[in-house]
Amino acid sequence: MMIRAIALSLFISNLAFGAVGFDRLTFQNGTEIVAEVIKKDDQYVVLDLGFEVLKIPSDQILTIEEADGGAQEQQSEQNGLYTVGRLNAAPVNELVKSFGDSVVMVKTPSGLGSGFFINENGYLVTNYHVIERETNITVSVFDRTESGYERKELKKVKIIALHPVRDLALLQVDQEEAADVQIKPVVLSQDDGVDVGSLVFAIGNPLGLERSVSQGIVSSRTRSIGYLRFIQTDAAINPGNSGGPLFNARGEVVGVACAGHAMFAGLAFGIPVQDLIDFLDNKETYLYDSSFPQNGVKYLAPPYREYEGDEPEKNNPESSEK
Repeated sequence: MMIRAIALSLFISNLAFGAVGFDRLTFQNGTEIVAEVIKKDDQYVVLDLGFEVLKIPSDQILTIEEADGGAQEQQSEQNGLYTVGRLNAAPVNELVKSFGDSVVMVKTPSGLGSGFFINENGYLVTNYHVIERETNITVSVFDRTESGYERKELKKVKIIALHPVRDLALLQVDQEEAADVQIKPVVLSQDDGVDVGSLVFAIGNPLGLERSVSQGIVSSRTRSIGYLRFIQTDAAINPGNSGGPLFNARGEVVGVACAGHAMFAGLAFGIPVQDLIDFLDNKETYLYDSSFPQNGVKYLAPPYREYEGDEPEKNNPESSEK
């Protein structure tokens, strides 16, 4: 509370005087201040507030940037398929209001997961394992109206690209079917977007509980599992969260939620945003081929057959089970 109160008065006063030579600090809770940094190390950052000196633990600071003398502008770059950029830090509840509408539920006959729109043309990302060997896909969107949220089912969903090894899938909803849906795409982080200890939050549909939000910190940025790198977090990731976005304190997507541990709380993983961008940039390599024999095919175990009368002789190959 003290940091927030000092931040507000200091931010206003520094803007009035142009904030020349000052730095803009963003805290883990989304608070921003503009002040002169006179010393910083791995443990503390010392700020000159003009009327007193304030020492703040380094792990409470998300970013330090050169102040521009005015309100921080959002910087983003579009390449046609997705947007990368750097956004303003904000409290989690405000970021959820801004980007919660980007998250959808992805359903197949064998289960459900989450996903998120990356552009206004209906392209969305989810996990490969959410739609694995399925072609009958439904995307549930939650459209904001004057009377509240309205759930809409989009059944014309096209598979664009699949990356089974990295567990990523690119889908597209039919634009005519989604003509009356307000599609709000996310912004992908232009770099790692997080450090160990940074705040992150996930939005998804765990166990079908729509638009659930969980919050935590980054436990590791370089957790290797089976030769693949993951972001480890203690934010709750449960079945149904798979394919949903993992956001940082600025509302940028820094990962794709993909796994949680069934036995231990506080142990969950996400696919780093750099791997997602690489998949999107090279989607031609992973284009879905509907003629591939195993696409959309699910193999079921044969029914158990009970023998009538005497059991087959174990040593008789003609009467043994196959």
